[in-house]
Amino acid sequence: MKPWLVEQWCIPTVSAEFVCRMEDVLEIYAQSSDSKRPIICFDERPTQLLGDTKIPIPAKPGQKKRIDYEYERMGNCNLFVFLEPHQGWRHIEVTDRRTAVDAFQIEKFGRYLLSRF
Repeated sequence: MKPWLVEQWCIPTVSAEFVCRMEDVLEIYAQSSDSKRPIICFDERPTQLLGDTKIPIPAKPGQKKRIDYEYERMGNCNLFVFLEPHQGWRHIEVTDRRTAVDAFQIEKFGRYLLSRF
């Protein structure tokens, strides 16, 4: 037992409305693949870019890679992700930030993807 090791989770409060909406989403994913009606998912995520301040020690047999707890902030970026779960493809756009212009360009790209099917 290693009580100093912990994992952090977001423990949600699940309401009946949440479960109902989640079932709707899962029902869509459970549909069989149809190339004429693809299921295109979209998500976005802000990401902090971090760098090492000291050279990591590589993993060895029986020992994990070791990294120092100190890090250098290297800025931020935003990830926009499109994916089609049945056909197994994804496309990721990375932008320096999330502005209305970025969102518009990504929406435009999403419309382009939809027009290809």
